[in-house]
Amino acid sequence: MQFRSALAFIALLVSLPLTLDAQNLPNDYIVIENVNLAKGGLMRIMSANGMTAFRLIKDLNTPSNGKTTTTLTDGFQKKLFALVSSNDDCKSKTTFTQLEGPVSKDGLPKRAYSYDPRGFRSNVWRFNVYNDAAGARQYYKFIKNRTNKGGIIYRVARGQGDVMVGRLRGQSRQDSWLNVPGGISTFTLSCTEGAPLPELVTMLAYAHIRHDQC
Repeated sequence: MQFRSALAFIALLVSLPLTLDAQNLPNDYIVIENVNLAKGGLMRIMSANGMTAFRLIKDLNTPSNGKTTTTLTDGFQKKLFALVSSNDDCKSKTTFTQLEGPVSKDGLPKRAYSYDPRGFRSNVWRFNVYNDAAGARQYYKFIKNRTNKGGIIYRVARGQGDVMVGRLRGQSRQDSWLNVPGGISTFTLSCTEGAPLPELVTMLAYAHIRHDQC
């Protein structure tokens, strides 16, 4: 009897973090798995109710040679920002930078993303955005799983512990608005309240695109 109780307690401990994650990451944004932007195109990012929350367009500049422009709009196609890369390829560290718009108060571009392929170690994305309301730049990192394109997004700050603000993962969803018997494969962002949604959605798209591209 004591052995069974011990097993039950261990099972509870194992499931507890998953339960806490689900409670702390209540907002889902979804990409259908069969969307492939490795050669450019349009990606719709949907909220959990099936409404188009964002649109992301990737353009391959001509001649490309790793030069791309990624534009994020809201659900009504209002442009939010664009990120430009001159080294968007699989073999080297890649950066995506917002070049247009006013320079932030700290003299840096408003937003920037970087991807660091690290061989057999978990690949890491880093991104930052200047928060006008706070008057400060905020920094984030996405640590990709070694076995799939999912992973955890953290807010990072010097001298402080990392704070989880989002999770990317593959799912099989059966929401009624999908209208697909048996469900459909998706790549999903789950994030906290108050997290910088446009930036996290862009991270969702970049993780999805890079997996298809590389």
